[in-house]
Amino acid sequence: MALLDANIVEQLKDYFDKIEEPIEIAAFLNDSDKSKELDSFLQEVDAISNKVNYTRKTFGEDKSLEETAGITRPTSFTLLKGGKKTGINFYGIPGGHEFNSFILAILGLAGLGKKLEGEQLEKVASVKKPLNIETFVSLSCTHCPEVVQALNLISVNNENITTSMVDSAVYFDEAKEKDIQAVPVVFINGKVSSVGEQTLEQLITTITNA
Repeated sequence: MALLDANIVEQLKDYFDKIEEPIEIAAFLNDSDKSKELDSFLQEVDAISNKVNYTRKTFGEDKSLEETAGITRPTSFTLLKGGKKTGINFYGIPGGHEFNSFILAILGLAGLGKKLEGEQLEKVASVKKPLNIETFVSLSCTHCPEVVQALNLISVNNENITTSMVDSAVYFDEAKEKDIQAVPVVFINGKVSSVGEQTLEQLITTITNA
């Protein structure tokens, strides 16, 4: 059964066909039901346009790519451009409110989305140390996409920053271990940095002070 609505597919085709340099999706999967669902989802995305291409990998198979992309869990994928990591990862299936985060990430990498300028760009570019940012979300959360999208935008503008959306329902045990009771929760290098709704400006301040 198709996971994507036919009308959405047509809209995405119009957007994807404007992409000049193809965007690659590399997924790292195991034999779980969620991995199979993610595989089906990404196959449907791959079929929309030859400008967005999907490659399936078995988790642990391509350790060099996993390490450079910052992939640490199965049922996940990273976005590549020109064969190079972009710093944007998704753990779980970006459905619900996070579907827009996924699509905007692709369009942003293609230069078709929102851009940082002026002081915001200068602040993000000033980060010189590696930052691994993970945002635990719920797909029903209305405040989560704003945070995920802002962090993706930040990551695109600094190769030292890797940002990941983590579906707390898929990684329930980990979320429980981290005592996550409300989302979104942003971790920077393993430490909680923010909880709840955050603006782009607030997140830029958070990462420059990390």
